[in-house]
Amino acid sequence: MTPSTPTLSDSALLQQRLWSADPEAWALFSEPHNRPLFNAVLDAAGVSNGTRLLDVACGTGLLLQLAAAEGATVTGIDVSEAMLGIARERLPQADLRLLDLQRLPFDDDSFDAVTGVNAFQFGEDPIAAIAEAARVLRPGGRLAIGMFAEPGRSQSTSVHEAMAVLSPPARDADHQPYALSAPGNLEAALAAAGLEIADGGEVECVWDYDRVADAVRGLRGSGGGTRAVEDAGFDAVGAAIERALVQFTDDKGHVAMRNTFRYLAGAKK
Repeated sequence: MTPSTPTLSDSALLQQRLWSADPEAWALFSEPHNRPLFNAVLDAAGVSNGTRLLDVACGTGLLLQLAAAEGATVTGIDVSEAMLGIARERLPQADLRLLDLQRLPFDDDSFDAVTGVNAFQFGEDPIAAIAEAARVLRPGGRLAIGMFAEPGRSQSTSVHEAMAVLSPPARDADHQPYALSAPGNLEAALAAAGLEIADGGEVECVWDYDRVADAVRGLRGSGGGTRAVEDAGFDAVGAAIERALVQFTDDKGHVAMRNTFRYLAGAKK
């Protein structure tokens, strides 16, 4: 069910635009690579049969599919109607809504677990967004967050940087995938939300593509890719991505980038 008149902040409207360019590319060529991170986040959140789960910025719904397969009752929110359209095809019985992650309409203590993968750093105020997620969590429940580790620990940073230089510095704040990645930032945010650290760790996700063309499409359809296209044009972004991928491409055209992600779960007192 989608609210007829969702209230979105200016920041959420911006993210809506950036993440709506090519949802099929995200579902095919981006989301599946992060499955190890999704599994780690679900484990850290304690998701199992009967868990009432909210996934913040659920995208095209793979994490929710994995949770539903474990018997969880799943709810997801996202600012991109295009992403949600694919999620609804995958999960026709799920409660999937177009919402701002800082303006949740759910009552206090509504969920046993809340998850957010590469989500909160794109909020208007990431710390406030984490506090809002904690608000709808029941006492004893867990909020589990997954995101990039520091930029230098992911090979895909080369691609992010190649796309970022195509936009003027004034647009740097529009897309900040590493906004919470510095050591201690996420721990401090969970503590500020009144949560006690309960679990955490790191996981490697290999972004693996059969062809350079698949990698280009998947990466250009990301938020950072869309920003670059807006500023430099479709073809220029594709060429920049291809140049950045050369070092990760073998002689058969297969692309592989090794990326380190971290996850952390906080329990509500």
